[in-house]
Amino acid sequence: MSIAELYNQKGELLSSEDHLISIVGAGPGDPELLTIRALRRMEQADVILYDALHGTDILELASPFALRIYAGKHYQDGQHQTERQGNIHRQLKQFAAEGKRVVRLKAGDPFIFGRGAEELAFCFQEKLNVEVVPGITAGLAAASGFHIPVTLRNVNSMALFYTGHKRNGGFENMDEVAAVIKAKAPVMVYMGLKNLALLASELRSREVSGDVPLQIVSRVGHPDQQLFTSSLAQIESDLNRIDPPMPSVILIGSHAHQVTGNTVL
Repeated sequence: MSIAELYNQKGELLSSEDHLISIVGAGPGDPELLTIRALRRMEQADVILYDALHGTDILELASPFALRIYAGKHYQDGQHQTERQGNIHRQLKQFAAEGKRVVRLKAGDPFIFGRGAEELAFCFQEKLNVEVVPGITAGLAAASGFHIPVTLRNVNSMALFYTGHKRNGGFENMDEVAAVIKAKAPVMVYMGLKNLALLASELRSREVSGDVPLQIVSRVGHPDQQLFTSSLAQIESDLNRIDPPMPSVILIGSHAHQVTGNTVL
């Protein structure tokens, strides 16, 4: 679909002269894992509001005439997140009023721990022409990149995306997370490296076996991506001797290990 064939949320055809905001998933970092639509929107953009992407190669694919504005955050960077998000909303509205085509570029997928829903809701409230372009999320890229199955025929039929951030002094939904792992389905943990040993302890306290495999994939989608293999019982001691680079995604599950020629399915 070309930019001249885009529709607004009411199904009305937009002309190529109408401004458009594209909330775009940049994937895990490898430019070759961008969708074709994401690439096209970047090439057409007048303005790119970009998050803390994992590398700059993707930005280099954008139009050389596009205004590029950093709007991201880094771990413990001291930003006030409510103020940061409000500023992004103001910029989206301002550039739309100027008739600009705007790409709001986010790592991974905009709707998986990416605040894409908040920005989409704002655009709807302000009656801005907006679309969402999905991206490959880090958990799935990590699993495929290192041949770790997310689902297995006749074995497990679900998977869970989970954030390793603590809230109000603890993890949320731990009973449900433990239940998913006990059902032999994998849990993909984002932003969880700092609290990983504690998370493993919490799972074991809920009678999840210490033998359950645990994989840490660092710098997903980059040439220097690395896989660190452990288990719930071993991860605390393993973390004392290894230092996985951030960003990292963690896969936990009975079948969260690499497929080999000897894998029995």
